[in-house]
Amino acid sequence: MNIRYIFPAMVAAVLGTAAISCTDDNSSYGGGALPALSVVVPENDDMPVYNFNYGDNCVLTPDVRYDGTGELQYEWSVGTYIDGLKGPLEVVSNEKTLTYFFPQGGSYYAHLTVTDGTVGIVQDYAISINRTFEQGYLIVSNNNAGEGNLAFIKDLTREEIEEGLPQTLMENCLQRVNSNVGKSKLCGSMIIQWYAWTGTTVSPVNRLVIVTENEGLYIDPNTFVLSSEINYEEVLPGFKGDDFMLRNTNPLVMDMKQRRYLSLNSDYMFGYEDSEWKDHFFDYVCKNTLMVGQNQTHYNFFINRSPLALEEKTYYGWTSTQELKDADGNTLFNNEELVCAFLGDGIPNSSGTTYPGCIISRNKSNGNYFATTLTGFGGYSFNLEIHSRGKIAVDASTAIPDTESRIVTSQTYHRTYYPCDNNIYVMLADGGTMQLPSKEKAAINIPAGEELTFMDIHSITNGEELLVATADKSTGRGNVYIYDVRDIRTDNPNPAPKASYKNCADRITSIMYKPRIAN
Repeated sequence: MNIRYIFPAMVAAVLGTAAISCTDDNSSYGGGALPALSVVVPENDDMPVYNFNYGDNCVLTPDVRYDGTGELQYEWSVGTYIDGLKGPLEVVSNEKTLTYFFPQGGSYYAHLTVTDGTVGIVQDYAISINRTFEQGYLIVSNNNAGEGNLAFIKDLTREEIEEGLPQTLMENCLQRVNSNVGKSKLCGSMIIQWYAWTGTTVSPVNRLVIVTENEGLYIDPNTFVLSSEINYEEVLPGFKGDDFMLRNTNPLVMDMKQRRYLSLNSDYMFGYEDSEWKDHFFDYVCKNTLMVGQNQTHYNFFINRSPLALEEKTYYGWTSTQELKDADGNTLFNNEELVCAFLGDGIPNSSGTTYPGCIISRNKSNGNYFATTLTGFGGYSFNLEIHSRGKIAVDASTAIPDTESRIVTSQTYHRTYYPCDNNIYVMLADGGTMQLPSKEKAAINIPAGEELTFMDIHSITNGEELLVATADKSTGRGNVYIYDVRDIRTDNPNPAPKASYKNCADRITSIMYKPRIAN
């Protein structure tokens, strides 16, 4: 065992206290044998290593052995420890147990001094704070009381996998690193990136935004430390956000009850009522994100239910399907009701790829179902156009998408996934029409006792992942399942997920993959 004692003169140097002679007849030991004092560490290591996840407190309790009668005093100091070099120390505690929150991931060391005023000892500990939030799955959830719970599933690094370290899964991430952030209901999250001039060069600007019912939070994308908080009440008294979308680089928070819109300026991080939206009212906003790596393209479909119409805001103004006619010369969607809306499979053209808006509707009189694809979306489009429209073959056994449910399309494998009766099905396009399978042809059966709450597709280097969230019907707690999209087919029912995380959040409303982002 390597024991480093601090005798009286050293006690004075290290602790800044007066030296006490071990032969002073007035001392508690009066020239007798000094008491034994030691700190036991694993494998007698001079500097044992301890690992903690960023977001958790570092808690160290030394194994101190002492056979004297004095009162032990403790002093903990911490500093950086980079490439074997120790940085300056800062005293942080005088308790026996060190409880300390490191402000970011990295390598540090803790220096412990123990003394009874006569004898003393020091011990150093190497501390590795895992960079918990740098890369992984960001999970937005809320509990039954309406309290937000931002959870994170960290991607393990190759080194962590080789060391056999357990999966890092952390809940209430915002509160762990920001003591002043409350638990407002969460509406969602998004990564915003744009390029700005800094002097003579163009540099990327990245923002991670968390939208809650009461405020918009801009946080550091790798540490989740709060950068700016925009309180809606201070901008629009009585405003309560219940949904949001991205327009250009500014989140637009919506109060669907009051039909009001509040923009968050991402550059200077302030909020304001957006007069451009003030007089526009919608029953339903279908949000779609096409994301490859860190690059996101947002397609938002603004839908009114009666009469059914889809509207699009372009650079040149608003355009609506009320201006379109079907093959019979009637106003498009006349006497029809919305079943679902979603971003369709990309359509190649001479200028690249067009991503259509798809509407499945039902005729109120005869019950016929129709699939309509519309093009003309995007800021510089002039008008919406009908790309295709056809009747969907439906009978009593057909798995019809749940009303206004979230539907996602694989742009790599050209399959569309939709929920019906708590299962997931595959919809295929056939000559401009949609094919719906029978109810017995489910691609994924949601486990008994759970209900589907969210799904989305995440592009990865060699394919795509289907992210599925469910809630336990008895507890309300959330589960995450990650599938390889290649495996999810009608002819391959219930493939095993590549990863699953049970009871990892509250009721999940969205999952977003967050890559490592340079600040």
